[in-house]
Amino acid sequence: MKRWMLAVAALALASFGFFSLNQTQAQQMQDHGSSYLEYSAEAFGKAKDQKRVLFFSASWCPTCRAANAEFTAKLKEIPKGVVVFKADYDKETALKRQYGIVRQHTFVLVDATGKALKTWSGGAVAEVAANTK
Repeated sequence: MKRWMLAVAALALASFGFFSLNQTQAQQMQDHGSSYLEYSAEAFGKAKDQKRVLFFSASWCPTCRAANAEFTAKLKEIPKGVVVFKADYDKETALKRQYGIVRQHTFVLVDATGKALKTWSGGAVAEVAANTK
């Protein structure tokens, strides 16, 4: 019974995005040529030769948590050559201002110079695939 309860608790936490990627998932991302990473200016700059998507996500947002769980579970479905950066909606205020973000669960496709090419709200893997063609 205790194992079952622990398994349910772990599943619940994972669905809310509290676990980070394990080493196997990170290797799969690297092998596939796509990524789902926490935003940092350094990592974002290093990926300028790939298609970069900023995902403005808030820990308190249920649809953001669902999208985070989907990105984590479907890493291989993120299109090759696309890097999705999960940016903290509550902490990345300068980044929000730069791209005119006014609500969480917003995505921005950015070119190599940092210019926004496309902005959309909602979705996860399928929407990233559709908007990065």
